[in-house]
Amino acid sequence: MAALKFLSLATAAIFLLDSKAANASSAGTTTNKAVGVDCSAAMNAARNRVGFTELTLGKEESETLPIGSATDPKGAGAPYVDQVCEKLKAVESGTPEAKSAALNGTYAHAIQEGANADCEAAVDYWKAALSNFTGLPPTYTTDTALYKNSQNVSFISLFNPKENPKVDCAYFTCPAKQTNSGGTGEEEEGEEDEDLPPEGPLAPGTRDRMGRNIRSGNVTTTEKEVKALVCITTPSALTDNTAPYTQSQWDQITTGLNGSGAAAVPSLLGLAAAAVGVLLL
Repeated sequence: MAALKFLSLATAAIFLLDSKAANASSAGTTTNKAVGVDCSAAMNAARNRVGFTELTLGKEESETLPIGSATDPKGAGAPYVDQVCEKLKAVESGTPEAKSAALNGTYAHAIQEGANADCEAAVDYWKAALSNFTGLPPTYTTDTALYKNSQNVSFISLFNPKENPKVDCAYFTCPAKQTNSGGTGEEEEGEEDEDLPPEGPLAPGTRDRMGRNIRSGNVTTTEKEVKALVCITTPSALTDNTAPYTQSQWDQITTGLNGSGAAAVPSLLGLAAAAVGVLLL
């Protein structure tokens, strides 16, 4: 009996230590973070296809995301990073803008999953918004449905037509918020989060990041971690009561993007033909 009691106490002690360690680990991963990323090469590759001036990296305060220093996550940039993370978690097809008096640009963002930003994947996602436009984009107003879709706004940010355009990007990691509760360690089946926005055009994986309440030990997670590449191009490509492009500029974009897609088909067929030729030798 003494041995059994000893084992029970030892097991309980180990369980408590593991629980405390898990909770401490969880508590240590709830800080929102943002790290600067240079996506100018991938973005300029797309701009070159349509004959637009290349983006250069922003350096001035009015041209860069105020994320602060990567070595000081709780420094001056923390409030801005927290605002962006809050927006990213709260909206699906809206634009995750956060207030910054010094910034006057157009945002582009893409939800991602990796440890590091994938600039090429983000650019491909933004370019895919071309199919959402049926012609020359209309006059910009905040009430225009077309501009309430973040993929469309990201497209316009990518193809910012302003003179001497600048770009600045950062990869945001927004951990799930965690609160203490006496959870059972089981997933609640059959109940979707009623606060989820309706379905809309999303980057891959967006909706999977918000969903069921998962309870584990003493921690209740009501949302999943969100990671996103966020860029801003300046000056702003969107001005109230003004169309973002002239007809000539829009023709450049559509011709360049549609032409690049058409050109890829013969290349693919050529590779297939070459493969068949090798097999026949």
